[in-house]
Amino acid sequence: MDSPFSWLYAIYTAQDYANVRIDAQFTNQAGSPSSTGLICRYSEEDGWFEYNVSTDGSYNLLYGSWLAVGIADYLPITDGSSNLVQPSGAPQLIGLMCSDTALALYINDTIVRNVDVTNYGLTEGKVGVTASSFENTPVVVVLERVIVSEP
Repeated sequence: MDSPFSWLYAIYTAQDYANVRIDAQFTNQAGSPSSTGLICRYSEEDGWFEYNVSTDGSYNLLYGSWLAVGIADYLPITDGSSNLVQPSGAPQLIGLMCSDTALALYINDTIVRNVDVTNYGLTEGKVGVTASSFENTPVVVVLERVIVSEP
């Protein structure tokens, strides 16, 4: 990404999932701070859950929805920080399990948070990945693999 404060999304549109786990191994090769994330239960009409992990060691879980074409609104659900986040240039593994009314957030196969999402009403949808730049550019994120599985 060559522009500051940019967000890129890739949504797998071939299938909807109710209960799903997404794992992504990636390397942030240039640019900091930035974030890489996972999406579950994506629906253009109803919104989605988005789990982001930043190069500064922080993470957040958001409920996203479209206000208009290309303009998203985000409601923070939870956030935190973890010493499990690897520095820029090191391979990183993040995971998101969407199961019934709870989401589990993983960093390097270690669960960092369980979150009750009953009140958001999202029960199924598409999955995807995201990357974002903050104030510094360029940002280069290499997704080495993405695994989607049904628990």
